[in-house]
Amino acid sequence: MTDLWTYLKETTRPIVLYGTGNGADKIIARLAADGTDRKIAGIFASPGFVRDRSFHGIKVRSYEEVRDQNRNMIVLLCFGSSLPEVMNFVDKVASENELYAPAVPVYGDDVFDAAYFERHMDEINAARELMADELSLLTFDNTISYYLTGDIKLLTACETREEEEYGLTKLPSDAVYVDLGAYTGDTVAGYRSVFPSISRVIAVEPDAKNFRKLSENVKDATLINALISDTCGTAQINLGKGRGVHEQDKGTYIDSVTVDSILSGARADLIKYDVEGNEYKALTGSSRTIKQYGPVLHVACYHRSEDIYRLPLLIHDIRPDYRFYLRHRKHLINWDTQFIIK
Repeated sequence: MTDLWTYLKETTRPIVLYGTGNGADKIIARLAADGTDRKIAGIFASPGFVRDRSFHGIKVRSYEEVRDQNRNMIVLLCFGSSLPEVMNFVDKVASENELYAPAVPVYGDDVFDAAYFERHMDEINAARELMADELSLLTFDNTISYYLTGDIKLLTACETREEEEYGLTKLPSDAVYVDLGAYTGDTVAGYRSVFPSISRVIAVEPDAKNFRKLSENVKDATLINALISDTCGTAQINLGKGRGVHEQDKGTYIDSVTVDSILSGARADLIKYDVEGNEYKALTGSSRTIKQYGPVLHVACYHRSEDIYRLPLLIHDIRPDYRFYLRHRKHLINWDTQFIIK
């Protein structure tokens, strides 16, 4: 397979979408750009989510209905999930059909196809050279191959548990933890539980509704309602998207801050970056802190197509002595993939 999109363009078999929403919108848009959308023969939802509705003018049906009407169909998974019941149902569908999960970015418009790979091959190879162990190399290679092929078995082959991932991080007895994208406080609670040596927490969350819940759930911490970025000033964000609050060209104005401005020269020992596609800007705005103190960095790398190679190259430029570990937790598609950098 050159890439999944070429394969779908050349096939004569019916294409069926599993799921609706933003991911399906992007997949349909790419199929339409290739002239492949005419092959879409149906859309189905998970049990309990069918209801009486249509999506892009196509009635959403049950899996059984669509399967019975489209023998020898190719199924495209259009969403991500870590729910066991959903993952079990996907396993059932995959056991009965040829199934792929097209890698469309959460943010940005660049789809990681064969042409994209060719354009960025030098950067991809340079980032690959930074991987510190065999599991990181496997995860990197399988992630790139998944982007090209949509084969979720590649991600299953490099899954790790949280315990193994956290085991890579060693903190001092009075550690300072910076949580970027704190949401309602779940990650603060999780990190405090895993790393009891954390003595100070600074948590940043842009969405006002999420921030109110964060303030209720997290005590004895510095809480900041702002967008983390590469400059201090103002930015625009969307609202009402749960964890998916991100910077955009239009929306509600909010203060923007940098890690360097928050810390004002003070040290950090661990910084978590999960900021809905703003990771590059957030890292750029942390450069002084990274250079001076070398904190452990946990960096989500799945929001944009370029994150897998662009983020480690940026961090390497800031601090060349860092070692890069890439880990993927159990999740349908690659939405729980991050670098641990120390």
